[in-house]
Parts: sequence; C-alpha cells; structure tokens
Amino acid sequence: MSPIITGLLLAVGVSVFVMTMAGRIGVLLAMKPENRLDNIPQRAAALLRFGLGQKRMVDPEEFTPGFMHVLIFAAFMTLALRTVMLFVMGFSETALVLLTDLTEPFWAANPALLTVYKLYLLAKDVVAVGALLGCAYFVYARAIVKPDRMSPSWEAYLILGFISGLMITEFLFGGSHMVPREQSMPLATSNFVWWEPATSVVGMAMRPLGYTVAHVLGVAGFWIHLSIVLAFLNFLPWGKHFHVITGLPNVFFLRLGQGQRNTQSAKLPTPNLEKEEFGTATMKDLTWKQGLDLYSCTECGRCQTHCPTYITGKPLTHKGVNQDLKHWAWDNQMWIEEGRGPSGTTEPLPEIIGSALKAETVWACTSCGWCETACPVFIENVPRLIDMRRYQVQVKADFPPEIQRVFEGIERQGNPWGLGQDRRDEWAEDLALPTWGDGGGPYEYLFFVGCAGSYDDKQKKVSRALVKILREAGVSFATLSKQEMCNGDTARRLGNEYLYQTMAKTNVETWNSMGVKAVITQCPHCFNTIKNEYPEFGGEYRVINHTQLINDLLKEKRIKLSQVMNEKLTYHDPCYLGRHNGVYDAPREVLKAIPGLEVVEMQRSQREGFCCGAGGGRMWMEEHIGTRINHNRLNEAALTLKHAEDPNTPYPSATDKQKPGQVGDYKEPGGKGIVAVACPFCSTMLKDAVNDTGREELIKVKDITELVADALEVKTGTGTVAPSVAVSAKPE
Repeated sequence: MSPIITGLLLAVGVSVFVMTMAGRIGVLLAMKPENRLDNIPQRAAALLRFGLGQKRMVDPEEFTPGFMHVLIFAAFMTLALRTVMLFVMGFSETALVLLTDLTEPFWAANPALLTVYKLYLLAKDVVAVGALLGCAYFVYARAIVKPDRMSPSWEAYLILGFISGLMITEFLFGGSHMVPREQSMPLATSNFVWWEPATSVVGMAMRPLGYTVAHVLGVAGFWIHLSIVLAFLNFLPWGKHFHVITGLPNVFFLRLGQGQRNTQSAKLPTPNLEKEEFGTATMKDLTWKQGLDLYSCTECGRCQTHCPTYITGKPLTHKGVNQDLKHWAWDNQMWIEEGRGPSGTTEPLPEIIGSALKAETVWACTSCGWCETACPVFIENVPRLIDMRRYQVQVKADFPPEIQRVFEGIERQGNPWGLGQDRRDEWAEDLALPTWGDGGGPYEYLFFVGCAGSYDDKQKKVSRALVKILREAGVSFATLSKQEMCNGDTARRLGNEYLYQTMAKTNVETWNSMGVKAVITQCPHCFNTIKNEYPEFGGEYRVINHTQLINDLLKEKRIKLSQVMNEKLTYHDPCYLGRHNGVYDAPREVLKAIPGLEVVEMQRSQREGFCCGAGGGRMWMEEHIGTRINHNRLNEAALTLKHAEDPNTPYPSATDKQKPGQVGDYKEPGGKGIVAVACPFCSTMLKDAVNDTGREELIKVKDITELVADALEVKTGTGTVAPSVAVSAKPE
C-alpha cells in the first residue's frame, strides 16, 4: 500500500483524537478525587463478567436488542486486532503479502501459527457477519419499531453506517485477494476457503468483475476502512457513543457490590461533614467517577422502562439527566478546568441546579434503583442526585416546604411525624413486651419497631401481628420501648446528611452499649439502613427482615399455618427489600405457605418491580406533576387480579416497546383480592391509591405479617412457648 498515506491518516487522526481527549480528561481531573482502585481482583472479575462478558446486555426485558449489541461488541473486540493488521499492511508491502496470501513459505514453515491465524480469520468473518446482522436489526428498530426508550438520533444511523462500512470494506478487501488473475482457475479451488467463509462468498461475487476491478475495489475498501476507523475514533468523544471508549473503564470502577444478588445499590456514600463535604453544588463538586458516568451513558434508555418518574410523566429521566450534565460540561470545558467563563474572564461556576438541571428534576427521584439495575455500564444515578439534595438542604436551605416538618419531627421527637417520644410504645401497652436492658434476657433479637410501626395506626397492626408470631415461635426478643429513635433513612435520602449521621451515631452508640447483636425490622428502609449503612459508624449487626424471619420459622416448623384463605393475592415488591437487597424469595415462600391463597404475579415484579412512589423521601412530599405513581402501581395490581379472574381481560405488556408501563393505565375497577406488601410506606401508598380510585370494596392491602397472623395455628396449654397475643390496634 502506501506508507506515506497511511502515516498521514494516522498522524492526523490520532492528533485530533488526543487533543479532544485531553479536554475530556481535563474535565475529569478538575472534579473531586475518589478512590476506585480498591479490591482489584473483584473489579477485574466484574469487568470480565459485565464488561467483556456483556452480562447485563442480555437481561430478560431487553434480550433481543441486548444480544444484537453483543454481536456488534464481539465484532469490535475481534476486529481490533484486524485493524492493527491493516495499518501494518499500509506501511509494509511485505506484511500485506504475508497476511493476505497463506501460501507464502513463511506459513509453511510455521504450521501451528498458520492454524492459529486461520482460526482468527474464521472468528473475524463470523463476528463481522454478526455485526452486520446487529446493525440491520437496530436500523429496523429505530426506523420501524421506534421503541419509546430510544430517542430519535441521526448520530445512531451514522454510527451504524460506520460499523457496517467497516465490516463491508473488510469483506471487500479480503474478497479481492481471492479473485485469481486468470479466470480459467477452478472456482472451488480459487475462491472458497473454510477459514474465511463470508469473505470467500464476497470473493466469488467479485470474480465476474475480473481481477483489475476487484483489485481496485479491494484497494478502495482498504483505504475507506482505515478512514472510517479514524473518523469513528474522532467522532466518539463528541456523542453518545463515547461509551465505546469509557464503558469498560466505568464497569471496572463500579461501586463494589453492584451486580451481585445483594446489590447494596442503596448504600449511599458517606461524606465527611467535618471536612465540609456538604453535597454537590457545581460540576467541580462531582467526583471524577461521576463524571465518567456521564461520559459512559449510552442513551439506551433502559433506565426508563420501569422508572416510576418517567412512566408517570415527571421531569426526570436518568438518561436525560446524564445528557444534560454531560453536554453542559462539554460546552463549558474551560470554565470547569480553568475557571474561565463564557466571557473569557475568571468567574465562579454556576450551580448545577438552575444551569444544567431544574430543582424539580432533582427532587422527583424515588431512589427505587431501577435505573442502576438496568444500566449495562453501571452508572450511579441515585447517589449523584442525593448529593445535590444535600447541598440544597444543608447549605442553601432550599427544599420543598412540606419536608421541613419532617426534619423538625426527627430532630425534636425522633420520628418524622413529630409525635411525642413518650407515645412510641403505646402500640404495645397491653402486650407486656420485654425492654432491652430491663434486667431480663439475654435476648437474641432487638425488635426495631420503626417509626411507622410505632406511630402509624395501620402499621401498628403489623407490629402486633409480628409480636404474635414471634411469641408463638418462642423467639427471644425485646424492644427499646420509649428509647427507640428513627434510624435516619428519611433524613438521609431527603438530603439532610447531618441529621442522618446524628441519628445513626446515637443509635449505634446506644445499641453497642447494650450489647445488641441481631436486629429484626419490619420496614425495608430500616432494614437497608441498619444492615448496609450503619456499619460505617461501627454498627455491625445481623439484620433480618420480618419476611425472612417468618420464612425461617416456617421452615423450622416453629410456627404452623392452618387457617384457610380462599383469596386471590398479588405481591408488591418493596424496592428497598427486593431490588436494593435481593430479598425476593422469602416473602413469596411465606405467601405460598398460607393454605388456600392463590398468588398471582404482576408483570412488573421481583427484579423489575415497580415503585410505590414513597422512596427517596417522596413519602413525605406532594406529587403535583404527572399521574400519581401509587395509582399506576395499584392499577396494575387491579388488572392482575382481574386477569386472574378472567383471562380474556386484555393484559398489555409492561415492557411494550412503544408504550412501556401501560399496565398501570388500567382504569376499570379490576378484580377482587388482596395486594400483599412488606413495607409500611408501600402499605400507605397503595391503601391511599385504593381509596383514591374507589376500589375499597374490591381490593384490600395487607402486610404479609397480618396474613400470617390470621392463618396462624395458635398453640394451647402451658409450655415453654410464650402465650400468643391478640392482634388489635386503634381503628384507622
């Protein structure tokens, strides 16, 4: 070929790329430092599984497009070596001959190497065909199917054209070398070889053109291929396909614990308040990993499929947030790096809220975690938004007015309702419960009742039902009675980190001094906070959710369920129990153990469960924009129960490509039955939705604990088992 042309192309292409990347990297270096080089073996394993192995790309809800992406990814990885070979051929005629003519004496002298090379060429051909198939699929998807999650994009078509062009020019170049100089040579011996099947077919098609034309096409294919490679390379840092460069590093630097069954995705980073780490105000307050997250967003839209804010019309999509922040950073690169604003003079960076994002966007998130579960490159959306809330609350005191009373209630009375601390144990006045530290014991478990279990009339019934079950099973437990205080989850997720850390440190100090080793919770938010976040403050406890404990008691035959319930039931997965902590089986196993209960699953369940709308502190905030999240979820439950009664009832797909989440648009009364919950927030939200939609006569919302207590076979007589307790509470 031509060393001069190859050298010029390479010099210009690489120089422009380096200059562009210098700016992109400069922005990251201007952001806050963060240690993501711990536990290298675990990170390497995640890279192999989720980066190179593309594990998340083939998740069930997006298997087909994911598989097609895997085909393209495989072609990229395999053809990277081929691209290097082509550049070498451009510089060296000897390399060109050697790599295109396997009859050269060199190969005869190295048969083992020849075999390896032939196997590589075979793999190259197979993945190249796969990439063309993938490109055709995505063109069809964008032009014909038009999935809701995919935004219209000329860039996507350009990139698909680049990829297809690389594959086609590779086939043209290879095929041209299979056209014999003399047309009289037999077709079978001169064209087809097993190690380049697709290239051989192209060579056969080119043969009628003659050697000269085929040679010209091959040379053209060679130079076009190199040009596309360099054009593609320089286009990547300017668009959404930047993830081709940053995606694998982003997976390597993931938050440890992501991708496992126990995801710990709800474990928020803990800022050092003594060093005045009060949250994110400007782009420079983001960490370099958060900046890398922005670069790595593929705009695939998977985060939208079950996102409660997107589905119900709120001003928040995590894809949109990533793009808004990324483009603001790119448009103001020098401002971030050197402090020079648009006018060219030194000026302070503007706050993110007000320049790149709107306040209602930041406050809309329910922290359900779907976006992080679905993201193939492990972008950490929730912690970034919580950091922005922290700044708004702790520095600016600028937050939705309705949460002021929540903060005051926790500060003054140790609960978000602001009810008197002296009333915390009223729910158990007649139960004669042991109190930790009262001289009795020792106790195996601390029953952390929680604020809802102590003060909310609906949840008091659950607290009493759980006591009934624990006593019937002979579980050794005690409560803190009036000493119990809020664990601080609500304050933390609403941005009041100072209040959260105060509560956490106080609780840990108290529990440690009492010798607490194991904790029972009936609230997934308490469960997550105590289990995953308290260890940073010295609170190392064995934490068990009430559904897990009940399931264990059933398996150990310490309780028996004998009361028959001839009811249809569907179970709603709490985000902080299921998605954030991987507890899916225990609640279902408990429900299936109740005689006569017919359990039917909603489409959006388990990993794909849909939020009730209360997480992220939204329990305490008004919902003014779009439709109510709890209504959407309750509508799906009503439709699920109706479909169980009458399978002829239309039941649209929850992951419909054009309109995801339409199962939540159901407006009919629906079927009769029970919606089972395992979270006080979910209970409140879904009961409110039942009342709001006029389904009180058809649907009942009950905690799993209440159902178990109703079905429980109570022992009689005097034994070592403590007497059971009647379940009752003040009327709602």
